[in-house]
Amino acid sequence: MSRYGPEYWDKYGSYRTPIAFHLSLLVLLRGYFIWVIAALSRRPELDLMSLFFKNKNDFFIAIAIGSIAIIPTILFCLRRPRDSHSASDRLAKVWRHMRWPLILCAVVDLTWLSIQAAHSHYRFSSFLAVQMMIVLWVLWYLVKSRYLTVFFNDWPEPTEKASEEKKRLKRD
Repeated sequence: MSRYGPEYWDKYGSYRTPIAFHLSLLVLLRGYFIWVIAALSRRPELDLMSLFFKNKNDFFIAIAIGSIAIIPTILFCLRRPRDSHSASDRLAKVWRHMRWPLILCAVVDLTWLSIQAAHSHYRFSSFLAVQMMIVLWVLWYLVKSRYLTVFFNDWPEPTEKASEEKKRLKRD
């Protein structure tokens, strides 16, 4: 752990988020992102959903698989210095284990893509192959990254302003 020094810290003294982690979340939650982009599209003649999903069931399965990664994503969004020490401690305890739901999501996603490839009756689909390679990379990254181990064990400390205010309230 000591080999990641101050150059890896942000302005609050906690470890910076790796870019590959952001990309991993984007890949695991791609069903949601496609859904949002399609909903925001102003051109009704351009059916973005049919470009990425063959039918509604594929879309709903992608949403269900992506839902596994929603809790780690929400906790990641909450990963900033807080004013409350007790809430921060509880979130830190949960955050330490959030690598596992992401790994589960990647495994289930890769399994689903493999099932789709098997049901294509041995016709090669470059779209499925690219998705499988990207999800396999995400899975490899989530399992093998040493920096992610440090990143998931780190949680920002409460701000000094809040701790000073608590001390002042205790004195009064």
